[in-house]
Amino acid sequence: MSANVEEKTSWLDRPVLPILKLDLEKTLYWVFIILAIASRFWLLGERAMSHDESLHTFYSWNLYQGGGYSHTPLTHGPFLFHINALIYSFFGADDFTSRISTALFGIVLVALPYVFRRWLGRTGALITSFLILISPSLWYHARYIRDEAYMLVWVMLMAWGIFGYLHDRATKWLYLIAGAAAFAFISMEATFIFVAIFGFFLIAALLIE
Repeated sequence: MSANVEEKTSWLDRPVLPILKLDLEKTLYWVFIILAIASRFWLLGERAMSHDESLHTFYSWNLYQGGGYSHTPLTHGPFLFHINALIYSFFGADDFTSRISTALFGIVLVALPYVFRRWLGRTGALITSFLILISPSLWYHARYIRDEAYMLVWVMLMAWGIFGYLHDRATKWLYLIAGAAAFAFISMEATFIFVAIFGFFLIAALLIE
């Protein structure tokens, strides 16, 4: 009972904008998301393309122009090229639009700790979100057209599904795990490593149970 009372009277529950039903916790997440939007999109097209980026943009542009897509060992999975071709069809093809997809995924990554509050705690999840926001490495990959930005989100979603399933065994979590894993497999080969890591974790968790 005391734990429940403490949770209800947490400093994170202090109202900030009562008319919008925003407490301090949700307000901080919105601040982080707004800062993520600004930092991920600020001068996004100013930096010159690297060699990897030039390959990814060329094959995406070729698909957008109707040239089709054929997998090559020089690149990773097809997700990057299809999502960028889709963006080109809406906004045209240039250095800025080529990095829109990774910037969007970088913003989603900042927001994702919110769904891990059950396991990280509300304060822990907020700190995680803030650290993702200010991480130079994660910021860099959110502004760089490679597959890492996508993989970070797919792996986080897989982890959410696994923890959720271990918590209540609901079928919806299996769909989330399968969907995130499928998109990860069509994004990058590193998925095999993550599936192995999660697989060993699940085996250990089930053996302990």
